Amino acid sequence: MQKYPQYSSKQKWIHWTSALLVIMITMLLLIKVTMSHILGGMAIVYLLHKSFGVLVLLLTIWRIMVIRSQGVPDVLPKDKKLQRILSKSTQGVIYLLLLITPLSGYLMSGRDLNIFGLISIPAIDMPYHQMFHSLHLISSYVLAILVIFHVLGALYHYFWVKDKVLQSMLSSND
Repeated sequence: MQKYPQYSSKQKWIHWTSALLVIMITMLLLIKVTMSHILGGMAIVYLLHKSFGVLVLLLTIWRIMVIRSQGVPDVLPKDKKLQRILSKSTQGVIYLLLLITPLSGYLMSGRDLNIFGLISIPAIDMPYHQMFHSLHLISSYVLAILVIFHVLGALYHYFWVKDKVLQSMLSSND
């Protein structure tokens, strides 16, 4: 079997858990807009939205620590400079937005942050509520766009380039 660079099991777990949480947050927003009554009203939708946002923030911090300690595999050839720049910059901005979006959400709220009804983090009274609200919305939209580019890039490598970039985050090298 052909060997190719692999992300560690921990990196894969963090990646796919983060992806699942971002999808769940997106679904909660759709429910919020269309049918919040299904989950028992807006209070539960906001509770889940904020709680999953905290998990995304914590996972992103952990992910950055893991990357700093383990590094990342070199899945793109060194001669593909433009692809490497696009890949690394997109990933870097995604990580940044995975920090900014939940933090700005917390700062815009002005309310205690109740995490799954188990933990409550006191509110920080900020005079810049509208600025953090705008930052939260903009960062959410930019994050969604970059995640779409990220997925399209992985599919491009799998279907057109036919290299092992996608497999480096999916399977083991056994």
